[in-house]
Amino acid sequence: MPRNTSFASPGRLPPFAGHAGVHLDHETVKGPLSFFNPTRARFHVEDQAQLHPGLIDDKLPHPHATQVALPAVINWRSRDNRKGRHPLAVDPSHPDSTASFRAIGRGLLRMCTECPYWDISYLIAVFFSVGCLIFVISGLFYWLPLVAPSSEFSSETTVGDILAFVGATLFQIGAVLLVFEACNESQTGCFGWALHKALTGEDDDDSPGRVVAKADVHSCQHHHQRRRQTDSAKHEQKQQQQQQPKADRKWTWWPSWHELRTHYFHEIGFVASIAMTVGATIFYVSGICTLPPIYNNMSRGALEGVYYLTYLVGGVFFIISSVLYVLETQPTWYTPAPHLLGWHIGVWNLIGSVGWTLAASFGYCTPSWCVYQGDLTLIWASVAFLIGSMLLWYEALQKYPVEKTG
Repeated sequence: MPRNTSFASPGRLPPFAGHAGVHLDHETVKGPLSFFNPTRARFHVEDQAQLHPGLIDDKLPHPHATQVALPAVINWRSRDNRKGRHPLAVDPSHPDSTASFRAIGRGLLRMCTECPYWDISYLIAVFFSVGCLIFVISGLFYWLPLVAPSSEFSSETTVGDILAFVGATLFQIGAVLLVFEACNESQTGCFGWALHKALTGEDDDDSPGRVVAKADVHSCQHHHQRRRQTDSAKHEQKQQQQQQPKADRKWTWWPSWHELRTHYFHEIGFVASIAMTVGATIFYVSGICTLPPIYNNMSRGALEGVYYLTYLVGGVFFIISSVLYVLETQPTWYTPAPHLLGWHIGVWNLIGSVGWTLAASFGYCTPSWCVYQGDLTLIWASVAFLIGSMLLWYEALQKYPVEKTG
């Protein structure tokens, strides 16, 4: 049986294991490549399912609570699980979803008003966004003197070089955090939506079952949820861990060799994050070389063998990583998924990766048009990366998307 058609990693619980009333639709367990673990599946929630009975009396306010009609469907995706996001699918007749203009507006507002510094997904998005913005500004310092010589000032190139180093540093930090994030995805599906019967005051015989769906702060193990838990929730969670010690996995900086061999080397998101980190580390060498004391004293051979080579190889790794991130969101390797936010993030990053690789290749030719195109390519590629990073920022703050089926 291909690995992408079942949850078969040794020693790992499948998503939503132990949740009564939640059933896996085995035909929906899929992944784009047979070597990797599944990247998507669908779980059905029964009418009478109460996935965390303690939440019925839980008075914790939550802005993402919503009322939906049964039967409810949970769309599990590996990327969402890694990011601490928990999509809930509702009937097309449902009046609202997080894809509506109103919900998108609220999401954009959260980007300006919320700062969950304890959330590693949020930190990754911020580091990448600020780093890419700095790269855009740096590229302008290189390119503007070529198209508007009158705008040039004496230290313009020096400022651009320093900004390029700062941008590469932020990019390196964000890439390392990607690996930590990929090592600490939820191992049990992290039931981010707790469902229980709503007291609508209607006669059950005359109206379909309805449930209230809201964040399960008791059982969610993701970084963003642990930080906001109350003391009572943490105490209850600790008791549950003592009763079922194998159900939860603690934070780890790096998996064991057994985990790598049996699980993570088959996780497309983990491999993509490793490729991004390797590429950022190699690319960082070129970022260091941009510092004026170093760059100004490099020979042409050193520039081609160190600066432009690490620039080029880093870009190639970025392309590999972006392709894997795109594939992770697709049902098959050849089927686009433009309805998913993660797919757009991967596509914009892929455009930026190709652009940075192209910009590095221009360094191996000396005519003036090569310099012009190299600087211009750096700008539009960095803009593409910036768009992808801003979408990543939006994604990191939208933990509980509601999607319409069909």
